[in-house]
Amino acid sequence: MSDPSGPVEFDVESRRYRAQYDFEATAPSVAVVDAVETVFDDERDRGPLYDAVDPEALDRLLETDPERDRRGPRSASFRYRGALVTVVSDGSVVIGLDDEIGR
Repeated sequence: MSDPSGPVEFDVESRRYRAQYDFEATAPSVAVVDAVETVFDDERDRGPLYDAVDPEALDRLLETDPERDRRGPRSASFRYRGALVTVVSDGSVVIGLDDEIGR
């Protein structure tokens, strides 16, 4: 497992967890799996990431690219293991909770 560059933090108001990774050291697809496992401590159904999103496409979309980075951050959002996950090219992984989770 890969460690985020800081703790996984929870924002009570937004009901979101946030972790920060260095995508030059950790692929976005690996960061997503790591962050979700950290947040849910394996309580949720385990399913491969590719059931939710193509891991290679996610990595290509968010890889460091000076040309694309000048235009601003890129992001992808998808449901994975019962949570809404948003991954941003700045290295952040946000895991949102809502009332539907766990149903």
